[in-house]
Amino acid sequence: MMTPILLGFGGFMLFVALIDVVSFFRDRHINCKSIIINIGVLGTFVGIVLGLLDFDTQNITKSVPPLLEGLKLAFLTSILGLGLSVFLSVIQALFLLLRGAKADEKVQSESKQQLDMANQSLAAILESVKHTHQALIEILETLKQLKSDIYQRRHRFSKLNAEGQALPDEATQWAAVQDNETGFIWETKTHDGGLQDGKHIYTWYADGKGKKNGGQCQGSRCDTEGYVEAINKDQIAGYDDWYLPTIEELESLFKDIDKRYFPNIQREWYCSSTPSKDDMPWCLNFETGNRGGGQGGYVLLARKNKSI
Repeated sequence: MMTPILLGFGGFMLFVALIDVVSFFRDRHINCKSIIINIGVLGTFVGIVLGLLDFDTQNITKSVPPLLEGLKLAFLTSILGLGLSVFLSVIQALFLLLRGAKADEKVQSESKQQLDMANQSLAAILESVKHTHQALIEILETLKQLKSDIYQRRHRFSKLNAEGQALPDEATQWAAVQDNETGFIWETKTHDGGLQDGKHIYTWYADGKGKKNGGQCQGSRCDTEGYVEAINKDQIAGYDDWYLPTIEELESLFKDIDKRYFPNIQREWYCSSTPSKDDMPWCLNFETGNRGGGQGGYVLLARKNKSI
């Protein structure tokens, strides 16, 4: 996609440069250097926008290549614009130098006019360089942040096996996910129709309050209390202290969730153990991050790793 755009900008700048050169050898010169510089600056920002247009913070690894392609377009159009402007300035200076040998009044007047134009072009070039430099600084800062974010996401979560031992990131099956920053361990949802299937729905029920066994599930009673009991009985990832997380704990996961570790999370409401004002639990929408009161929904259990 970037190559046709680059060719378009480059071809247009070369066409404008040709107009400038041809007009210089005629009676009336058309100074196009500032136009070329502005086209280059436009290409710079077009490249940056195209690079960021489809950037997905949830999938940084796949988003970096198109971002770099956009930056490549940005840099090349800037370089081409500045290069053509310098080239035109040199050509015009050499022509004026050759014409200076005649030293008549008309030539001196034209030389002064061209010198003024050259000064104006130089000022435009310096201004363009200033803006480009600022844009490059911002791009470099963005890339540094992306590098930090990629590193953090790569090491933020760890996959755990059925015994609670760490697995390599390349593992295709895992029983739980450890958040190395908060110390929480989260259960892994499946798509096999079994106990931990990510599409099962549960009604909220705890200590005799709520609706018992009113959801749609397999492998356990279809309410939050029944599901917690079933998970602890099976000792998922080797643990038997799983619990329904608070709304704040769910929000801490939603804020930095990485879909590579939680592929079967639904973009729907997840129950918490935190009661709302009407004595029903707070739920968290995993698409918007909003809180809402409800009688049930999806469930994602957690436990605290005391060693972190």
